[in-house]
Amino acid sequence: MGTREYLTEQHRRRIAEAHRGLKHSQATKDKISKITRGHKLTDETKRKMSEAKKGRTFTPEQRQKLSEALKRYNRLNPRGRGT
Repeated sequence: MGTREYLTEQHRRRIAEAHRGLKHSQATKDKISKITRGHKLTDETKRKMSEAKKGRTFTPEQRQKLSEALKRYNRLNPRGRGT
């Protein structure tokens, strides 16, 4: 049994609040990247992720921001368009 089962909802909220805004150092980011590189998701996990996103709608403002971000990305990474 993990510790998560023993924490009250209030305790979990306090922990979450304490970690809000916490930034990882570059060394920590590199460690996380190295560990997760090559990690394969199962078909079941992919299905669950897909189901969680279905039916989601964006406001016009969100759509505009996404559009601008994608255009900026494609401008900065011309070969990064799925090739």
